[in-house]
Amino acid sequence: MTASKTQEQQQNAIEELRQALESKSQSMKDEYLVQFLIARSWSVSAAKDQIEKALVWRAENKVDLHPVATKENGLPLLYAVRGYTSIPDGNIEAKSGLSESVLRIYKYMGGSSLHKTDRDGCPLYIEQLGYHEAKNIAKHTTVEEVSNYHIGCNEFLHRVIMDECSKSAGKTINRETVIFDCTGMGWHQFHMPALQYLRSISDTDQKYYPETLNRLFLVNAPSAFVMVWKIVKAWLDPGTIDKIQILGTDYKQQLLTYVTAENLPTFLGGDCTCSHIEGGCVPSQVLKNVPLILPQPDNHQVPTAYTTDIMEQATQPQGQQWRGPMTS
Repeated sequence: MTASKTQEQQQNAIEELRQALESKSQSMKDEYLVQFLIARSWSVSAAKDQIEKALVWRAENKVDLHPVATKENGLPLLYAVRGYTSIPDGNIEAKSGLSESVLRIYKYMGGSSLHKTDRDGCPLYIEQLGYHEAKNIAKHTTVEEVSNYHIGCNEFLHRVIMDECSKSAGKTINRETVIFDCTGMGWHQFHMPALQYLRSISDTDQKYYPETLNRLFLVNAPSAFVMVWKIVKAWLDPGTIDKIQILGTDYKQQLLTYVTAENLPTFLGGDCTCSHIEGGCVPSQVLKNVPLILPQPDNHQVPTAYTTDIMEQATQPQGQQWRGPMTS
């Protein structure tokens, strides 16, 4: 690990990076620059290079103009949401505007939700990784569709949920805590084509959303996971690896160290049930705690997260309602 920097050294690096980026850094918060500095071990030149590449990527793919669901615009959610005030609790539904590809991807996922916050005030993302139908994901979806879906989820997380968390915490929140529950995991999921999808996602995160992971817990990890971890570990930056804890079945106290019982689902050792909404804390079509979602005619077959008309409206000067707040 890189030796820690003093407050003065950090501030000097931030100022040096701002000067190197010139006008490109005007709208960037210090915390955003720090993400890239940490990712590049506080090398100003390397951080500058990564930021410039990220800006090019965002411009070429119109990422800043990507639509996100808000309470005001009523766009369909890209994943289940629990416990925030800026947007009502909800599940993925076959509402007009959502693409068919999102519903197809979600059909084979074991279950996931953005579920309240950890003790640091960071949003908590829970995924029932062990129930993913990995072979079906690789067979019935494309890397482009999964990548576009992931980018849409990231933009919603950063622009809407982290914006709310920052206001609630009285400080900038730009990281999430993740819990992957490996219950149900078996050799049938260790499918190399599906793992390549994971590699594509991790590559996007590390290049364009660096240092946005607070902590990651893999719980109920079977012994066979060690083989997969050897593959996945090679794709990750050392700083990311340092934030990952692989736990077996004795994980409750470790999770409660970082997440209050009221914010942790009962199946992970907490007290929360989210009984007010179908699917509870983490809805799952695979586990059948929510009905199977069937695409409707308005769920167009396009590789983007939202339908073409919504994606195009968001790029127009009057499309701010679809884009939500910008937080870089």
